[in-house]
Amino acid sequence: MLVDSGLLTAAQLDLALADQRRPDAPRRRLGQVVSDLGFATERDVAEALAKLLGLQIVDLSRTMPAPDVVRLLPRAVAERTRVLVLDRTSKGLLVAAADPTNVLALDDVKLYTRSADITVMVATDSQIRDQLARAWSLGSDSSAVSMAEESVEEDEADLSSLGGSADDEAPIVKLVNRIFGDAVRLRASDIHVEVQREVLRVRYRIDGLLRDVMNAPRRIATSVISRIKIMSGLDISERRIPQDGRTRIVVEGMSIDCRVSTLPSLHGEKVVIRLLTRGDEVPTLSQLGFEPDQLANFEASLAVPQGLVLITGPTGSGKTNTLYSAIAQISDPEKNIVTLEDPVEVQLPGITQVGANAKIGMTFAAGLRSILRQDPDIILVGEVRDEETAELALTASITGHLVLTTLHTNSAVAALTRLVDMGVEPFLVASSLTCAIAQRLVRTPCASCIAPYIPTQDTLTVLGLLPSDLEGATPMKGIGCPECGGTGYKGRTAVYEVLVVDNTMRQVLMKDASEGSISAAARQAGMSTLRNSGLAKARQGKTTYEEVIRVTHSDSEATHSCPKCGKHVSEDMVACPYCATNLDRGHCQNCTRALEEDWRVCPYCRTVVVT
Repeated sequence: MLVDSGLLTAAQLDLALADQRRPDAPRRRLGQVVSDLGFATERDVAEALAKLLGLQIVDLSRTMPAPDVVRLLPRAVAERTRVLVLDRTSKGLLVAAADPTNVLALDDVKLYTRSADITVMVATDSQIRDQLARAWSLGSDSSAVSMAEESVEEDEADLSSLGGSADDEAPIVKLVNRIFGDAVRLRASDIHVEVQREVLRVRYRIDGLLRDVMNAPRRIATSVISRIKIMSGLDISERRIPQDGRTRIVVEGMSIDCRVSTLPSLHGEKVVIRLLTRGDEVPTLSQLGFEPDQLANFEASLAVPQGLVLITGPTGSGKTNTLYSAIAQISDPEKNIVTLEDPVEVQLPGITQVGANAKIGMTFAAGLRSILRQDPDIILVGEVRDEETAELALTASITGHLVLTTLHTNSAVAALTRLVDMGVEPFLVASSLTCAIAQRLVRTPCASCIAPYIPTQDTLTVLGLLPSDLEGATPMKGIGCPECGGTGYKGRTAVYEVLVVDNTMRQVLMKDASEGSISAAARQAGMSTLRNSGLAKARQGKTTYEEVIRVTHSDSEATHSCPKCGKHVSEDMVACPYCATNLDRGHCQNCTRALEEDWRVCPYCRTVVVT
């Protein structure tokens, strides 16, 4: 059917069959093999299967069956058979199956649901897995919370059942496993477990924003937190001071590293778990969101044998991911790569990773001195926090090393002036710095519910745009569906501002290391700002105009428009560069003294006020 419909060639079919028959390969349906090899999408395979069997196909991203209906079939059976109960009908049950030819699975469904008649529809395997996870998630299935509450006496933690893996069926253990499992399935980057006055609150950070997932009785808080501390090797008897630990969990055969942090608060300890990217899942630089010219400039900076590359942005803007992607790209057996981080987040093969620890004197400055005696070719410093570390990093970049590091600044231009403000000599910055990159993360529209839209006039005004600026653009926005939790967004991409420090920029740094002069030189060299990069992605439908405002509001030079031509102008401009309209009626253009609004001539130098 796939070959007849043109989705698959005969040669591709032979390759898929050969792959399916490999002795070391897991047992998979042919459609799954075709999808895994990238010859066709899951949706294409499902549509072909439905056509072959004369069945209807259902898009589960636009359908949300009631969780209690889904749970008519026990979870273990549903996950084993990949069958999802969609609805009750007068004749029996309506179900979706990834493999409707599996009659034994359908017989199991009839047996467990006690339904004599079932109507089968076809759905993709991944959508069925997502819906099953959603039906038994913390927000939809309260059974795990109820069991945990029953097993714990008020204000007392039953620690005897929390420690070993031998008692994985303990209600508290199952609840904590559910919290971790749901977080991984929903693509959360962080889990927040916090004790309130009357409830235990669990939130996930998904695509950069926190989302409530569960409010449980406060009486189980101590047990839940103790279980998490046991998993991460922390002291469960110490609740007065913050603690940090690590653990590794396995969800659906996937191993996830977690960094755990506890903090004493008014009503109890708060726990935040960071779910870390595995080293083998670090994306390539081309997958991060760079525009073609920006990527070329960044790769050119990484190709030089010595120099300093700065990545800037606030916490949570993806700086570490960009650094790891850069290191993964330039990693080579012929190069000695050493990283100094606080803490080491992602473990990369083939490089030496060192953790900073200020408590024992292993600061960034001390660690960097030691690394320089290890014959490194490339050095990654997690963050420049003081003048000493900054000078050491700059000196190392001059003496034959490629140094990559991060700073907390709002823009790439501000990174240069921040180094000077730290006390580093401008000539040292000019001679060592090769590239400064600022970045932010913007959410992308959900692919399941994406649709064209027109941004509001208020949005355009804030961005300094006119309706005519949307000509040729294809703005897209998610309308909200079960797949994205009703937010309209699923996934994130990065917007960048890449400042290449060339000879012209070095001369500017030597003469006048102010943010204004550096910014003017960067604009003249054609650097695209964060906001402009975001707007370019919004025009292509890769993000929304509202997201551009959310993540780049502090980076916009101004949100003013010329009263005559309506084009975007900066607040400090005294005349419109597009139509020459006078913009500053507050000061005399000759003597710069302040003027009243209704004055027609400057009373101090007789200069006529231009209207």
